[in-house]
This record gives sequence, structure tokens and C-alpha cells, in this order.
Amino acid sequence: MIKGLIVQNSAIIGNKQATIDNVSRLLAPFEGKRFDFITFPEVWACGWCCETFKQNAETLENSETLDFLKQIALDFQATVFGGSFIRKVSENDYRNTCPVIDKYGNLRALYDKMHLFSHKGSEENKYVTPGNILMLVDTGWAKIGLSVCYDIRYPEIYREYSKHGAEIFINSAAWNRNKLEHWLIMHRARAIENQCYMVVADQCGKIKENEYNLGHSLVADAWGDVEYTLLEEEGCLEVELDLDRLKKLREDFPLLKDRRDQNFETFNVKEIKLYE
Repeated sequence: MIKGLIVQNSAIIGNKQATIDNVSRLLAPFEGKRFDFITFPEVWACGWCCETFKQNAETLENSETLDFLKQIALDFQATVFGGSFIRKVSENDYRNTCPVIDKYGNLRALYDKMHLFSHKGSEENKYVTPGNILMLVDTGWAKIGLSVCYDIRYPEIYREYSKHGAEIFINSAAWNRNKLEHWLIMHRARAIENQCYMVVADQCGKIKENEYNLGHSLVADAWGDVEYTLLEEEGCLEVELDLDRLKKLREDFPLLKDRRDQNFETFNVKEIKLYE
């Protein structure tokens, strides 16, 4: 049984240290427990405000967000999937990056968000460069495919992870409150169609004026059932993932074996025009 902890927080935009201190308080009741993994929301420390991304950006060499996540990994002896932070690569290159830190406090991988949300008043693509490399993390106990927020609308990502042996997907998000049904349907669908666990950490709370994050962090199993969830409040969600049950489901209903592995972009599309 894989034991995990999902963090759901409300970032204090413009005050990164206060947000980190608040997350420390959310984690305090779990002191002394051991988890296989801990996962965080998208831009959990600086908040979803694209206009402030560059001023909140951090380098790998000088990052209070990474320092905090490394200490959490050591304190809990857990693999930490660090949600995301705004990573400064160069003066003209900023990424929305999910860091992976091993239980010894070492930074082991970086996943750069591939699809940038640039609608409804957000201009992520104005401040952030998209990534172009999928990141599949082999922890020894599971293969885990990483994604960030808006990536969930693009199922090709998860299919590619599935083809490479993924058993768990993690999506870290700062998702708007007015899209609950999309949130639930898409995460459950990615789990069902790939026969994988879907683990989701989302921000909650106010963004600005009348805008709020959704919350509703969750775990959906490979049958699409939501096994664990929070609502809109801050908190941490203890979860267990049963990989033996996942294996049995795949054996009983071998959906993935029936998949045609060709790249569908190479298939011909025959168009028939019935009427002028």
C-alpha cells in the first residue's frame, strides 16, 4: 500500500514567506508520520497571478521554495512532488516548473508545464515558456507521470505516459472555482482511459476580487471512482494507493492490451462530403 499526503493551500499573493509558514502549519499535525510521497499544488507558494510571476521567480541555486520542499522531504522521509514554482532559466526564459525531490532532500527532476493557460484574463504565455519534455518518475514502487493544471485538457500527455508504463498520474493545479464539472470529469476520465491512479493537488481560496481557486484535491482510482477528496478548505489529505488492486483490475479488464500503439497522427482521415 502506497501512503501519500496531498497539500491543499491558499497562497497569499505577494507574500511567499507567509504562505510557506502557513503550509508549515498545515503539515504540523502530521509530524512523525511517514509517507511515500507528498504532493503540492501549482504555484502554491507565490499564488496564481501571472503579472507577478517574474518578480516571484527563483533560480535553482537560490530558491526558498525548493529549500522548504527539500526540508519537507527530509522531515517526512518522503518523495516530494513540489507542485510548481516559477523558475528563472535566463533573463528571457521563465518556466512553470514541478520539482521532484527524493527522500534524502536531493532535487532529482524538473517538469516544465507544457500547456499554458492564457484565457479569461490570464496571460501565462506572456510570462512563461512552455516545456516540451514529459517526465515519468520511477520511484521504485511506482512509475508516476507528471502534469500541471491546464495539461489535463490534453489527454495525449497521459496516453504517452501510459504507453511507457505509468501507474500513477500527478496533476498539480491552481484551478478556477467556476469549472468544477470539467475538473471532476477530466481527472476521472484520464484515470479510466489509462487504468491509472490520478492524484490531484489544487489550490483553494481567493485569487483576487471575485476570483477563487476551486480546491477539491482528490484521488481517483483506475475505475474512475473518487476515493479521497477535500472540498474548498485548506488542509492535507492522507491517501493510500493499492497498486495490487490496480494490477488486478488491469488483468481482469485488459483495456491497455487492446490499444493500437500506432501514432494516430499517421493514420489517414477520409472525409466524405454528402451534400453540396
